[in-house]
Amino acid sequence: MEPEELEALTDEELDGRCRPAALAVARTLLRNLPQEEAEECANDVMLRLLTHRERYEPSRGSLLTYVRVMARTEALSRLRRWNSRPLTLPLEEELYLTGGPEEYIGDIVEGMVESLSQRERALFTLRFLYGMESRELARRLGMTRGGVDVALLRLRRKLKKQLAQQGIQVEGG
Repeated sequence: MEPEELEALTDEELDGRCRPAALAVARTLLRNLPQEEAEECANDVMLRLLTHRERYEPSRGSLLTYVRVMARTEALSRLRRWNSRPLTLPLEEELYLTGGPEEYIGDIVEGMVESLSQRERALFTLRFLYGMESRELARRLGMTRGGVDVALLRLRRKLKKQLAQQGIQVEGG
């Protein structure tokens, strides 16, 4: 496609031709992230294309190749930012109910969680409160899946021992 042809296209026509390619690349590279990330990536690529049409050089490849390269660059950038962000735990609620014996057990559990290292706290919260699978834990915490499983086993043993010291018996592992 020549630059003149590109300029003659309306924004809607250009978007209709190029968005599917940008979205396909973004979905492939960002498949482990929320779907919205791939859509935002494609939106950013299309915005850049629509506002800077003059940057496309037909001698370097087709328009769809240009869009795919932009989408790949943007997706990899998003993936690096996503993986390098600090781990923040979204849990703000209290760990126990008010009134009755649940509060006492909740106090014990809360104290135990506070005594854990940051990584152990992350494992505890993401696995036992949010039900996250080992594969996702490994990705989020930068560990191997086997490493996560071993760390969870050790964490269970540690918590079970602490509960036993408080007079609370836990069945199973």
